[in-house]
Amino acid sequence: MCWRPVGIITPPLIIGATLGLGDWLPYLISMSLLASGIGTFLQSNRVWGIGAGMICMQGTSFAFLGVTVAGGMWVKAQGGGPQDMMAMLFGVNFVAALVPVIVSRFIEPLKKIFTPIITGSVIALIGISLIKVSVINWCGGEKAEDFASMSNIALGAGTLGVYRPAELRQKPLAAALPRWWWALPWAASQRG
Repeated sequence: MCWRPVGIITPPLIIGATLGLGDWLPYLISMSLLASGIGTFLQSNRVWGIGAGMICMQGTSFAFLGVTVAGGMWVKAQGGGPQDMMAMLFGVNFVAALVPVIVSRFIEPLKKIFTPIITGSVIALIGISLIKVSVINWCGGEKAEDFASMSNIALGAGTLGVYRPAELRQKPLAAALPRWWWALPWAASQRG
């Protein structure tokens, strides 16, 4: 479970860095974690009939990164500052968060419209849209002075080489180990 906050923290980091909201990053991350906590509470306790009644950690989605960044860029192009962008981000996300709550009341009829082919295609497109981000991060990140150096590429390959085989084994110990194995190549690269 210790690796799950990474998926909650990464979207605000990407949004903040892309929109030039460096001073607001701690706030963005805190609000993302707070919203995740509230969502997880609602999901697990079925408050007002909302949620599955199981412990399902809720977090931010990468699906909305493009739209969020485009909205922030639009506010910036209109002459808005960081506070205007933050107001737009939180206002739009607050209203958008109500959509799944309302739609969840009509899930059974919607299953006829959103077939596995449609939902699978959308999920595949989300993954495809993240390929560029993963390749850039594998090479050291956008602002790395040694971008695409052999040490960065070897670190990514080493991480993948440790993680993927253990994940494929499907044994209880092997399934638990990848949660922290990713840190080994990184720790080795920090020695100097």
